[in-house]
Amino acid sequence: MFGAKFAVCQTVRLLSLSLLLAASGLVQAQNTLTVPAELVQFPEMIIHNAKIVTMDDTAPNGTVGSTFQAMAIRGDTIYLLGTDAQVLRLAGPQTRKIDLKGRTVVPGLINTHNHLHGGYISTWLKKFPEEEAKMRTMQNRRNFNVTGKTFEELTKGIELVIKEQMASAPENQWAAISVPSRGKYGFGIGTPYVIDGGITRQDLDTLAPKRPVSVSGEGVELMNTAARNALLDLFRLDHSEEAEYYTMIGSGGDTPSNVSTGEGFTEQFWASRVPMMADGLEDGLKHFAALGWTGFSSHIIGLRIYDAYLKLAREGRMPVRFGYADRNCQIMVVDIPACFSRKQDIAGVGDKYFWNVGVTLGALDHDAPTICHTMEASPKINALQKCYAEPGGPYNEAIYTAIRQRLRYVVNHVMGDKSMDQFMDIIERAMKDDPGITLEHVRSLRLSADHCGWYPRLDQIPRLAKFNVQLSCGPKEIDDQGAFIPKIFGEKYANRIGPMASVFKGGVIVSVEETQADGLENPAPTTFARVYPYITRKRSDGVSIAPEEAINRIQLMKMMTSNPSLFMMKEKEIGTLEKGKLADFVVLSKDYFSIPEADIPTVYPLMTVVGGKMIVLRDELARDIGLTAVGPQLNFISKAPGREDRDDWIPSAEYFTEQ
Repeated sequence: MFGAKFAVCQTVRLLSLSLLLAASGLVQAQNTLTVPAELVQFPEMIIHNAKIVTMDDTAPNGTVGSTFQAMAIRGDTIYLLGTDAQVLRLAGPQTRKIDLKGRTVVPGLINTHNHLHGGYISTWLKKFPEEEAKMRTMQNRRNFNVTGKTFEELTKGIELVIKEQMASAPENQWAAISVPSRGKYGFGIGTPYVIDGGITRQDLDTLAPKRPVSVSGEGVELMNTAARNALLDLFRLDHSEEAEYYTMIGSGGDTPSNVSTGEGFTEQFWASRVPMMADGLEDGLKHFAALGWTGFSSHIIGLRIYDAYLKLAREGRMPVRFGYADRNCQIMVVDIPACFSRKQDIAGVGDKYFWNVGVTLGALDHDAPTICHTMEASPKINALQKCYAEPGGPYNEAIYTAIRQRLRYVVNHVMGDKSMDQFMDIIERAMKDDPGITLEHVRSLRLSADHCGWYPRLDQIPRLAKFNVQLSCGPKEIDDQGAFIPKIFGEKYANRIGPMASVFKGGVIVSVEETQADGLENPAPTTFARVYPYITRKRSDGVSIAPEEAINRIQLMKMMTSNPSLFMMKEKEIGTLEKGKLADFVVLSKDYFSIPEADIPTVYPLMTVVGGKMIVLRDELARDIGLTAVGPQLNFISKAPGREDRDDWIPSAEYFTEQ
C-alpha cells in the first residue's frame, strides 16, 4: 500500500516538473518572437526637459498640483507623465521627441464665453469682395451714425438721414440709424433718447411711411411700422406685437445688423455657402488657438453656422473644442416656453470637439444704462432699466419651463445683480412646483451665468454656491464697468464688479471669459494681458477698482483650466494634465508661475497642442527645436486695449437727480 502511494507521488512530481520545464521553454520561445510593428503603438510625441504644471489640484484655494519633467502622448491622449528617464524610455522609432529646454507647459486654456464665429465670419468675408457685395445687396441696408448732445439734435440728424441721404434710395432699402450709446462713462444719450420718447414709432412712420427705418442705442431699438413688418416677414411671422416682442427681446439693440433682420439675411446668404463659412471658421479657430485657447463656449445663433461647425466636426477639421449653447428657441419661434417644453436634455452630448452645453436665450438685461440692478439711483436713471426676467414676463416663464423640463439653462448675457436675483427666484419656483426637482438635481445641472459686470453682490454668493450656479466672468469689466459705476452710482458699489476673491472664498466655480472677437488683431494683446486685471484690479488708466477682490496667479490659472472644464461638462477629459485625459496643452514663452507679477502680461503661447495635434508652433520655438512653424504667427503686445476716451454725452447732474 505504501509502495503504491509512493509511486503515485513520484509520478505526480515528475509530471509537475515536466510541465514546469515545458512552460519555461514556452516563455523563452515567446521572448524570442518578433512582434509585428502594426501591433505596437509607441507614443507619437514626447515633450521632455520641461516644467509641466498639471493644475490637478482643483481646490479653489489650492496649489498648482503635480509638476513633471516629461509627458508622452499616444493618439489624442496623455499616456504618461514623469521624469525624463521614465518617459523617454517609451519612445519608439517614429516618436517625435521635443526638448523644451526648461520651458513651462500648462493645460490648454479654455474660454467660457466668446462669440468668435460672429466677428470672424464678417472679417473672413472681406477676403471675397464679390461675395461681400452680394451680401450687401441682399441686406439692402444702409448704416448711419447720428450724433448729438440733445434730443433735438438727434431728431434733426435722423430727419436729415431719411429726407436727404435716403432720398434717392430704393423705397424698400433699410435705413439703420445708430445713436450714441456708450460714452467715456459707458452712458450715451441715445438710450434715454429712445426710452424716454425722444422719438416714437409714430414719428418714424411720419418721416418714412413706407421705408424700413430702425434707430438703435445701447440695449434698445425702435423700428417704424414698415421695418417691423419687414422683419416679421423675414421670419414668416404675423404682424403682431407679440411676434415683434419675441423676435426683438434680448437682442441687445444691435439689430438690424446682428440678431433680428441680420439673422434672417445671414440665413439666406449663407444657405448656399456653408463650405465657405466652414473654411472661415476653421481659419478663425486657428487664430484663436494662437492666443493659447484650446476650447471655448458660446451660443449659436442661426442654422447655417451650426451647419458649418457640423461640417468641420464631421470632417475632423475642428482646430479647438467648442461647447455650444442652443439659442434657436428665441430666434426661430415665438412661443419660447412651448419650444423648451419640447426639447430633451442633451447637455454634454456630441463628440470630443463639438458638443452641447445647454439651452439659452438672449440677454436678461444689457449694459448700462439699461442694466437690471438694485443700486440706488434717481427715478430717471432707474427708469432706463431693462429686466427681461421679471416675474410674469415671457423670459421668466421660458427659463422656468426649461428648468422644469430638466434642461441645463446657460444664461447668455447678464450684467446686473437684480437679474441674477430673478434667475435664482425662478430656480426656487421650479423646485417648489415640482418635488422631483431637488436641490441635488439643480446642483447637477450646473446652471450658469456670464460676464459678472455688476454682480454678484456679496450676499448673493452663498445662494449661487447653494445652487451650484457656475460663473463665466470677464476681466475687461473692471475697465468697462469700472469706468462709470463710480461716476454714476458711487464708489461703494465697486465691489460688485467681478468680486473674484469673494467668489473663490464662497465656493462658487468661476471661469474666465475673454471676448476678443476673432484673434486677427495684429499686433495682438496677449491673453494674459487681457486677463491680468483680475490680479491687479486696475483699470487701463491705473485706477484701482475694489482692490480687496484681487486674486493670485494660481487662482487665475484655475479660472482658465480646471474650472472651465466643469463649466464645459468635460472635466474628465480636459482642464488638467493627467494620464488618460486629452492631450491639450500650451507651451509658454516664460514661466508664468515664477516671473515677477508685473511681467505676466508679457507671457504668450509658443506652442498650442489640441488632442496631440500641433495647431500652432511659433517660429522662434520651431527654430530652437528644429521644426517648421505651424499656424498663425501673431505679433504679441503686452497691453490690453482700454476703453475709448470718447466724449459722447455725459449725463448732467440734473439728469441724475430729477424725478
